[in-house]
Amino acid sequence: MSVRKGDRGEGKLQVLNKARELKGYSLGIVKNEKHFPKSTRWLYASPIANEVREACSCIRRANSVYVSDGITKEDEYRYRRSEQTKAHAHLDALLDLIDDAYRAGYISGNQTEYWTGLILETDDKLKAWIKSDKERYDGKG
Repeated sequence: MSVRKGDRGEGKLQVLNKARELKGYSLGIVKNEKHFPKSTRWLYASPIANEVREACSCIRRANSVYVSDGITKEDEYRYRRSEQTKAHAHLDALLDLIDDAYRAGYISGNQTEYWTGLILETDDKLKAWIKSDKERYDGKG
């Protein structure tokens, strides 16, 4: 049986899909020599690629933790929360790196706007996930 379109909700872990989309777009731009010539690859493209990969890795590590109701619940939740926080920090750093690349003239305003939108959407979904976890595992939040 299908769910009416108006009753459909967004899955809580859409952050994974959005992070994959962000990573694909980011790596596609940084490997394009039209945007980042080889002479500036290490200065601009490499840090961007590193940050987006780290953000995605942190999100995946956080998602891989199953917080049980057992003795290790607090440790599992603490680890998951630390990975979510690291992902947030990497996304924030990515915004700064993209701003640097834009100001240096390597990417256009339209690309910067779209890219920033992807980062902010991913970050918003990450924040919603953190809030959901907090309400679920910290009690009343």
